[in-house]
Amino acid sequence: MRKRVLLLVGALCASTISRAQTTQPLPVAPTEITLTRADTARAVHELFKSRRGGAAAWLGLGIASLAASILPAQQSTSAGVWTPGVVAGTAFVGIGLNKSIGFWWSKERMIMRDLAATGHLPPNIRRRLKGEFVPLRGMASDVNPLLATGVPMPVDTTKSTAPAKISIPFAGVATSGYTLADSLDAVAALFAGKRLVGQLPVLAILPAARLLSGSSEADRQYNINTGQYEENKPSAGAVIAGLGLAIGGVTYMFVHNAPYSNAKYAELVAASQAGAPIPAKWRAQLKPKHFGQGRELRNKMLRREARKNRNK
Repeated sequence: MRKRVLLLVGALCASTISRAQTTQPLPVAPTEITLTRADTARAVHELFKSRRGGAAAWLGLGIASLAASILPAQQSTSAGVWTPGVVAGTAFVGIGLNKSIGFWWSKERMIMRDLAATGHLPPNIRRRLKGEFVPLRGMASDVNPLLATGVPMPVDTTKSTAPAKISIPFAGVATSGYTLADSLDAVAALFAGKRLVGQLPVLAILPAARLLSGSSEADRQYNINTGQYEENKPSAGAVIAGLGLAIGGVTYMFVHNAPYSNAKYAELVAASQAGAPIPAKWRAQLKPKHFGQGRELRNKMLRREARKNRNK
């Protein structure tokens, strides 16, 4: 029973964090224009990056399942390996390995070189460029992944020029060279990172489940007096400690993440568009990485909008 509880709680934690709310940048309507190889390359890179992240999550879940199913058996001669947990863990690891092999960095570089040289993609990759990974027209300032391949490419004479990067004092950006939209996108990325940090204490549910499920020995112990196997019962202290860890972790997440909610971000956007400066406490925390992450958030939103428009 304890092993099942640990596996279910681990899966719940992974699902909760993966479905964490995302602060959305300012909406921009997508347009139907000709795509370049660089636009396609950016979509391919984001596809590979996303799949590698998914592979890491599957591997982590599989290893945790195997550990929860096998390790307790090493602590007591009467304990046994929980076969369903081993089967599930092996399947999760297999999925993770398959994704890792299919979307490894070396394979991405090979596809990028072919794309730069010929403009073509393998059919299995092209089929995946849909939904959130639909290629979108980029600006001249966007990173071109094909430049790292070293393959000469035709000059794109139709490339749209990027909007002028100017310093906007009322936007409250400490670093010059960014527009108000860039700054608000960076704040969206900052808020997303803050919320992720606030979700980490939720992992305290794992040791809490361990305490609530009883001792670290076998699920059932043989009672020489009754001649029967009896299930271990957690002590009152273990129950209190487990509930304290679980409630404390969840409470910290809500309290820590309250200043970085979508509602707070919407208020900041409305105030900034009305001419108010971005508050100094957020302005001081903005770094160059936040502007890059904000651009990625905007691109993801544009892909979702493009998918909705195509499905209408």
